[in-house]
Amino acid sequence: MDVNPHSLHVILSRIREQVRCPQCGTKVPVDFPAVKVAEENIMLLQLKCESCGAFIVLQVNVTDQEVAVAGVVKRDHLLNVSSTVSLTEVEMHTLRSALERYEGSFERLFKDIGGATK
Repeated sequence: MDVNPHSLHVILSRIREQVRCPQCGTKVPVDFPAVKVAEENIMLLQLKCESCGAFIVLQVNVTDQEVAVAGVVKRDHLLNVSSTVSLTEVEMHTLRSALERYEGSFERLFKDIGGATK
């Protein structure tokens, strides 16, 4: 994924339009600091609902728009991960490895990543 400021803005804007808190249903703020991991075709975001304080971990599959428009989209890019965790083998391996390093704690993972980016 070519991460340039414009592409990132477009991706975050689309997420902002669609994401609602699963606890209370209000819109959740989505901005750049929410992005914790940005790999080739996925992004991992940590969001927090300002209404009820719920934390939300959102995994986003990112595809190249030119490929999607051309109709040459692999099956993996069609997975809906908004309500269930549907990961490819590579994504699952990456997630498991990261969680093993932090003993299963998303909080420690995000704290360490947040501290490394400052």
